[in-house]
Amino acid sequence: MSAAIEKRFKAQLQQMLEPKRWLIGHSGGLDSQVLLHLANKTLPPDRLLVLHVNHHLQQSADSWAAFSANQAKQLGLKHISLDAFPESCSEDAARRARYEAFKSIMTNGDCLLLGHHGDDQVETLLFRLLRGAGLKGLSGIPKNRDLESGMLYRPLLGMLRQELEAYAEQHGLQWIDDPSNQSDRYDRNFLRLNVLPVLEKRWPGFRQRGLATAEQLGASQRLLAEYLDRDLSALIGSLGELQLTQMAGFSEERQHHLLRRWVELGSGLLLNQPQLLEIQKTLIDARADAQPQLRLGGLVIRRYQQALYLTERQTGEPLNLSELSPGEHKLGDGYLLVEPSEVGLKTLDGICLERRKSGERCRPVGRGGSCTVKKLLQEAGIPPWLKAHWPLLKSGDEVVAVPGICVCENWDTKSGGFNVSWHSFALSRTRSFGIL
Repeated sequence: MSAAIEKRFKAQLQQMLEPKRWLIGHSGGLDSQVLLHLANKTLPPDRLLVLHVNHHLQQSADSWAAFSANQAKQLGLKHISLDAFPESCSEDAARRARYEAFKSIMTNGDCLLLGHHGDDQVETLLFRLLRGAGLKGLSGIPKNRDLESGMLYRPLLGMLRQELEAYAEQHGLQWIDDPSNQSDRYDRNFLRLNVLPVLEKRWPGFRQRGLATAEQLGASQRLLAEYLDRDLSALIGSLGELQLTQMAGFSEERQHHLLRRWVELGSGLLLNQPQLLEIQKTLIDARADAQPQLRLGGLVIRRYQQALYLTERQTGEPLNLSELSPGEHKLGDGYLLVEPSEVGLKTLDGICLERRKSGERCRPVGRGGSCTVKKLLQEAGIPPWLKAHWPLLKSGDEVVAVPGICVCENWDTKSGGFNVSWHSFALSRTRSFGIL
């Protein structure tokens, strides 16, 4: 049993590109203890970092953090305890706080390993079925996904809890049993304690078949996503907008699938049926000359000139930038990307970023005269809510470039300069669309 699990664990990790660091999410429970033990046997210790999140929800929370730190110390591994303060004691609130804590420590190229196992997957499948989930939801817990600037991976997802218990007992591992896991007032606990044992007794092997079903549904979901992404590549404009005119000839079902996929790729939000119908009613079915918008949590979906735009709700005033340098500059409502280029702005010396106000004029290269910045943005089809604070590059009072639109006369070069582009949150989300 032990050798087989270690072999399966290694095989899972061999499917991945080698990360810069391996981060081990360690609660001290059975699954995380087995994960820690396997990782210590398999991965280079100098690239392992053990992370424990203290939610401060249980009286024993501090002792669990101490247990985790001691386990890492016994193995000679680095350990960090992260404090999290969920907004409530619900499972969802704790989960959100936990992932925010993980993201706070992750850097580019990290891989976070978590100990979710096969029983968790079967629970999720049944839980979502009872809630009326679609194909995406019934695909269960994903084996891997992007997280912040790194990757999240669950190498134990194909192993059942009884296998992990046998492994832990064989190696004399100790673990913490969270008393809240025995309370069936939580929906998942109710399924785990009262439903799954009955199903397994009536249909032996139920868990293995549940795992196989989740894998099959996941494969179907990935195939559907491939087809949808192919369609979206022809439906998404240069600003990341979803063109409604081109979708008009599709069936309603296909349109709804494309809309769901567009929102998922751009924000990570999975639309439910009521949200989808609200978008249809409020945005798509609105009169042709309307510019409606719909708030969904921290997002705003807007319609403008027969296209939908996915934006973030703005908080605070957009920022200026007094000095420019190569790289990505985050500015509150978006980011400015400055990259070396053969053709572009000839210098960054003395150049600052200021927000458009009104009345600014410039002389774009190749235009043959002066024009207002407002006219340039109109010609580029920039939506009104983005035009209001579009960034301008200036030297003193002179506009030298409009990022993403033009470079001005006497400031351009064809022998080595800088390309400067602006990505508002509406535009920066297009980076999530690998299809573009």
